[in-house]
Amino acid sequence: ILTMHARFASAVLFLLFAASDGAKEQTPFHQLVPAAPNQMVLMYSSGSPESDDALITFEQAESLVTASGLPGTEKLSWKLCDANFANNRAEMDLKGLTIFPMIFVSVEGQGMDRYMREISAEKLSEFITTKFENTTDEDVFPYNEELISNEYPVFVKFHELWCSRCLAMKRAFENAATRLVGRVMFMEVECSASDLSQRFCLRHQVDGYPTLKLMGGNLTSPVDFTRDRSVQGFLEFITEHVPEALLVTDPDEGGDADAPPPADGGSEGAAPHTEL
Repeated sequence: ILTMHARFASAVLFLLFAASDGAKEQTPFHQLVPAAPNQMVLMYSSGSPESDDALITFEQAESLVTASGLPGTEKLSWKLCDANFANNRAEMDLKGLTIFPMIFVSVEGQGMDRYMREISAEKLSEFITTKFENTTDEDVFPYNEELISNEYPVFVKFHELWCSRCLAMKRAFENAATRLVGRVMFMEVECSASDLSQRFCLRHQVDGYPTLKLMGGNLTSPVDFTRDRSVQGFLEFITEHVPEALLVTDPDEGGDADAPPPADGGSEGAAPHTEL
């Protein structure tokens, strides 16, 4: 009974939303441009409880993102693509898109991601807004094997400058590095930059880019990263394998005396930082 009531309420909310003056126009599937920057796309099948709930969540997330006031979020275009509209379903079937709802996020310079996390307004808006947060490469170490020891865990990104996917995840990697500064070191290795870096990549069996591995600290062997390359994905992966990364030091007490040095070379022994 409760489930029936919930579905009825969801359907009523969907109808109210669709009938409202502010309802968004439908985007025909053939008009979607995957490479277009700064767009949010919800593909759904109206009438199903999951899709109707996602439609409401999509609108709520848009309100939260707008309210954040982060520069750049005002450029986002929020698009709806209902499988039951026009010839969408047949065109989607041809592309193998048969399971709904699906949400895609495209931000300029960061490529397009399919949102694979919990479909809630809070989680979705957080996923989006972190893409617009200011980042810095000052918390990311350049290649230096001496940093990898049993003292601190190190999250290593193996990349190449020509790799578009590496460039797309650059801001997320920097964002996570700043959030975990003093607890986990982040390092990037351009494999072809030198003979040393090339041998290092071969030793870690890097055969594609980007490749990410967590190593050092209390880990007995490197752990491959296989999740979505987002701030949330990086933080969840690292804190799962390095629970101590969850500990927050008190800046008023001078921080953790055993914390790793900053990546900008501000502490003795730290690797010098170079611009990307």
